[in-house]
Amino acid sequence: PGGGEKGGTAGGPSEECGRNKETQQRRAGANATWNSIHNAVVSVFQKKDLGENELYTLNEGVRQLLKTELGSFFTEYLQNQLLTKGMVILRDKIRFYEEAVGLFGRHVGFLLL
Repeated sequence: PGGGEKGGTAGGPSEECGRNKETQQRRAGANATWNSIHNAVVSVFQKKDLGENELYTLNEGVRQLLKTELGSFFTEYLQNQLLTKGMVILRDKIRFYEEAVGLFGRHVGFLLL
């Protein structure tokens, strides 16, 4: 008598295990997408070329990430960390080139004397 509550759902623990595996696979896919977007954005700031159709693939990845539970975190990460990192890369390159031009300019001045 009274056994209706226990094991009453179809599939029971194996169905839950399947859902957990599905969730893990989705998260792994989201992490892979996140990493590929991160690497591509850094590459662009480093003036490296994107592969064929890579921009489209990255755009689709961003759209998919925004639909997941990670969407708001990704937006914050993109704005506050990844783009900031890219701007630091650009700033450092500008400083490098400014210093190189400054050194070159001084050497040209010595040659003119």
